[in-house]
Parts: sequence; C-alpha cells; structure tokens
Amino acid sequence: MTRILILTDYRGTFYSTARTKHGLCTMDLDKITAYLTRAGLEPEVVRFADLDLSGGLHGVPVLYTSSEDRGLHYKSWIEDLVLALETAGARIIPGYRYLRAHHNKVMMEALRAQLFPSDARRLGTRTFGTYEELATTTLDGPWPKVVKSAYGAGSQFVARAADRQELLRTARTLSRTHDRTEAVRERGRRLLRRDHHAQSLHRQKFLVQALVPGVNGDFKVLRMGERYYTLYRRNRPGDFRASGSGDFDFSDMAGVDPFALLDYAEQISDILGTPLASLDIGYDGAEFHLFEFQCLHFGTVTAENSTGYHVRADGQWRYVEEKCDIEAVFCEAIVGHLRRSGPALPRPLHQAATSTRAATSRPSNY
Repeated sequence: MTRILILTDYRGTFYSTARTKHGLCTMDLDKITAYLTRAGLEPEVVRFADLDLSGGLHGVPVLYTSSEDRGLHYKSWIEDLVLALETAGARIIPGYRYLRAHHNKVMMEALRAQLFPSDARRLGTRTFGTYEELATTTLDGPWPKVVKSAYGAGSQFVARAADRQELLRTARTLSRTHDRTEAVRERGRRLLRRDHHAQSLHRQKFLVQALVPGVNGDFKVLRMGERYYTLYRRNRPGDFRASGSGDFDFSDMAGVDPFALLDYAEQISDILGTPLASLDIGYDGAEFHLFEFQCLHFGTVTAENSTGYHVRADGQWRYVEEKCDIEAVFCEAIVGHLRRSGPALPRPLHQAATSTRAATSRPSNY
C-alpha cells in the first residue's frame, strides 16, 4: 500500500468545515482515513510536533493543515516544516508556495503576477513592506483604490481610499507594527543622532490595487477535484466588500451566465494545478475578475450547504444534485490528483465513499 502522511495541528485539527466537532471546526479524520484506506492508501496521522524529517520521505504524499492564528506565529512554524518536507522530496499537497499564500495576500499577489499576468495588470497591484515605501511611490491608474493588509479574512483590514491622502492615512494604520517602547526609543534616536537612518514603525506588509467598478457582489467557487460548488455573495449594504457579508445565495447568478463563470473558474484552477481551490470571482458586466484564491484550509460552506455541484462531462457542464459529504469529496479530490500526478494507486476509490448522490446528473438549469 502507498503511505500517505496527514499532518494535524496541536489541537488535532485538520482543515476546516462548516460544522464543529468537540468545539473545533475540523474535518473528521476517522472518515478521511477510512476513505483513503479504501482507495488503497495507507494513511498515517501525525502531529506537526511529532514529524520526523530525518529520512524516508522522498515521494511520500503529504496532506497538511494550515493556521490563521493571530500574528501567524504558529503558521510560520508550519511553513518551516512544510518547506523542509518539500526539500526532502515529499509530495506536498498543495505545494509550499500555496501554503505561503494562505492568509497572506502579498504572496498571493506575487503568485498572481506570475500565473495570471493579464489579470494582475488589470488590477495594477503594488505591494509594500513599509508605509514609508508607499509614501515615496507615485501610483498609476484611477481612484478610488483598495488597500489591504496581507493578513485577515472576511474583508478584515480591507478599505477603500478615495484619494492619495486617504490612502496614506489608511495604510499608515494598517501597517503599524510598533509598541510604545519601540516608538519612544526610535524617536529618541532620531532626535539625538544626526546620522541616524530612521527605522520604520510601520512594517506590516500590505498592498494597493484598483477598485473594480460595477460589482455588487462576487461568486465563491470551490473546486474539489472534478466538482465545482458555487454561491453568490452580495456586498454589504453601502459597501464594496462581499467577503464577510454573510448574504449568500446558492441559486441567484446575478444575471451572469453560469457556464461562463464555470469556464473561467476551470481555467483559473487548472493553472493553479491543485486538487482543491477556493476562488473569489467578480463580474463587472463585461469580464470576470479573480479577486482572491486559496488552495488549502479554506471555508467549506459553499460545498457543505449546497444542493449539488457542477461537473464537466463530455465537454458540457452538468449539475448533480447531492448532499455533500465533505470528507468523501475531499478524499476523492486527493486520490484523483495522486492518480493524475504520480504512480498508479492499487485500486480505485469505492463509489460509496465518494457520493451520497440524491439524483443522477442532469443539465444545469441555473
């Protein structure tokens, strides 16, 4: 049997779900290990703290969780270990760069510039490591603009700036890193030393990009293997942000061609090349815009609360009514990815483990 590692955090959690188990939003590891075993794999659940990096990892598939802890201190440690695993030749799913981009909008934008250059040019994104770098930079393009901290979910630390003055004021707040002691010491050095090269007190990285006009909401699209789950999120009242609004609709397409949306989501996720992807997509009346993407440890409400999913069959999009078993769908996506990208697995995943299908597939009508 093919060994596969599943790495959990210090609380024993793995990824996340819309439900809670023992007060934690974690996937059910018992179900995951059962489904993977049925697929001919030999799953081994290990805490990050118990991971042995000394050898025997080359070619071993590794699934791992991430973290959104305040300050990302714990996530930084996870990044160290996952990079070490990748260096050792393990088959990290997804690759380290996508872990680095999780809960890190600056890294996500760096990947966008390489993977989706035309999309990046439309947004005109600039990233900064300090407030002072922005203050000495002339920005191109129209106003208003959007400024985002590298960290934060649900539109936390995301703001609109009508002009340069508002942008600088907002960025100064978002990028603040100092405590009172550091501020007093730095200001003292500036007063006492003529040759002192000032150190920034605003070193929280952030980005500035164009505000896409004419967008009243966005689409959350989850790709899990061959399955595409969608929902529409309306903007907050009087706001330009949809993330965190809680105003979801699984049937409203806001006048957008659902097949065009799925074609765009497929194109983006194919380029990402990961078995799992969460895409935030906007439509301005003429073209689609990829606002953000994540490839692990994202919210699963879009799948778990859905009535079904889309799949491409014989070149056409079809809709399958089904109550989502998130662990089964997760495992199906991982097994399919391993089959396409590596040595053949001993035997296929049993159908009962991957579907609680309530109806046969039929053409989508929404």
